[in-house]
Amino acid sequence: MDEGEQRSQRHVRRTVSMLGACLATTAAGTVYLFSTYGPALSHRLNLSSSQSNVVAISANYGLLLSGPFFGWAADTMGPRVLSLIAGIGSFTAFTALAYTYSGAWQMPSWLLLALYMVLVGLSAQSANMAAVTTTTKNFKQNRGSAVSLCIAFFGLSPFVLSHVNTVFFAGDEPDTFGYLKFLSFLGLVTSVAAAGCLTVVGFGPSRYQSVPPGFVVDRAPSSSSSSGLLSDRDDESVYGAVKAVAPSRVQELGEGSAGSSTTAGPVDVAPSGVDYDTARDLGGWAYVNDVEARLLMLVLFLCAGIGIFYNNNIGTMVNAMYYSSTPRPEARTAQRLINHHVAVVSLGSFVGRLTIGIVADMCKRIWRLPRSGILVVITACVLVSQLVVISATTLPSLLVGSACTGLSYGFTFGFVPTLVSVWFGTRHFGANWGITTVFTGFSGQMLGAVFGRVYDANLPDRDPAQCPQGACYRAAFGLAVTVAIAGVIAAAVLAKRRARRRRDNRRRWEAEEIEHVEYVPFVLAE
Repeated sequence: MDEGEQRSQRHVRRTVSMLGACLATTAAGTVYLFSTYGPALSHRLNLSSSQSNVVAISANYGLLLSGPFFGWAADTMGPRVLSLIAGIGSFTAFTALAYTYSGAWQMPSWLLLALYMVLVGLSAQSANMAAVTTTTKNFKQNRGSAVSLCIAFFGLSPFVLSHVNTVFFAGDEPDTFGYLKFLSFLGLVTSVAAAGCLTVVGFGPSRYQSVPPGFVVDRAPSSSSSSGLLSDRDDESVYGAVKAVAPSRVQELGEGSAGSSTTAGPVDVAPSGVDYDTARDLGGWAYVNDVEARLLMLVLFLCAGIGIFYNNNIGTMVNAMYYSSTPRPEARTAQRLINHHVAVVSLGSFVGRLTIGIVADMCKRIWRLPRSGILVVITACVLVSQLVVISATTLPSLLVGSACTGLSYGFTFGFVPTLVSVWFGTRHFGANWGITTVFTGFSGQMLGAVFGRVYDANLPDRDPAQCPQGACYRAAFGLAVTVAIAGVIAAAVLAKRRARRRRDNRRRWEAEEIEHVEYVPFVLAE
């Protein structure tokens, strides 16, 4: 098979794998649908706002705390096994919720609902890690755009499914049981389909026509293809960054040495052709102990937690706004309004996840803007969204807050995975990304717990009609604004550290201290 046929075959396999990744993240997006069935579930089973918050956040605990494990599994076992696990888990969890809601299954304690939601989160993380890790390892030049597209379907799924709920299940008497059964079969079918599509194809042959003297192309280790992992190293080598070696070693390596792509003769590389934002191959404790990795975890902990908290409580907020402002409220209308807000949050998240990677890639290529600076702008967007929500006193103004929150949440979760892969390498990406997200649920839980306490304290009889203009929960968003401000500060500190690293790398490069520049990815024309 000649090189052209190999390239064409890789392109087809990469496209099919991308389709599978989008299916997998669509299934994973069901974790954000609690607001579409949570109020009905809480009403039927007589849960307080605090209990409902615990049940809702349990899905996020399952999603985020399992990140390191499923990330490691994606790196070692491949995406297909994880997709099948996701399908079985999602089917089991939503079936259990459906029959508990209908009364067919007894509920000895409301904590059993929390256990079911943990399983929903575990299934979502399994599908998500299978998709994102595979996409990260299949794309290099347009990785930000590819990962954003994959993750965008994570955000789009609630938008589509909330509309499905509105059209088919939110009649005069909302059919929550039928909706939960639909979600159970949806997760199973999409995950099985994704398992058949996902495979790690790799970057393909090096795009570098020539590599500057003193550099070799660093390759990722080969793996077994039985589970969807890369196997054919000769034809489909995964090329990482261009790794710098000391000039004295260039002669030792020689032309044609294993792992070497050095060229004889000088190669002119313009200063604009070098990306000084280096990628270090870190994983495990080395990643956890890195200051910049910890700062990135902190930014995600603060900013993404706000989105999780808002997703889990938007149903309660809409109910309070609607019942307190309508003389003759109807359950059907309330459910439709909740679905509408969930759809807006989801659509905003989808647009944010989809566009941020494309915009960031363009800013990096055209204007050479640092990614750390873009992160500061994203955290500022999170702050603005919470200022809009805290000032909302009507359903239309709350809808604007929902759109802003969804958009900023999409920006955050669509961009940070790219930072992890670019700054710390793709070899351990699955585990690194799982570690980065693991504590995010705790900030969402903290904000959710405050929301529940404030809401229950102001409405002891649980009557949402007694909450004019959202007064019963507004104090909780004062804390959300404070958390967002802390996120902006953390991102600014991280950006300052990254700027110092880029300056140091450029100084070493220009001084030809190549042995001190561990990894320098090149941005060369194809």
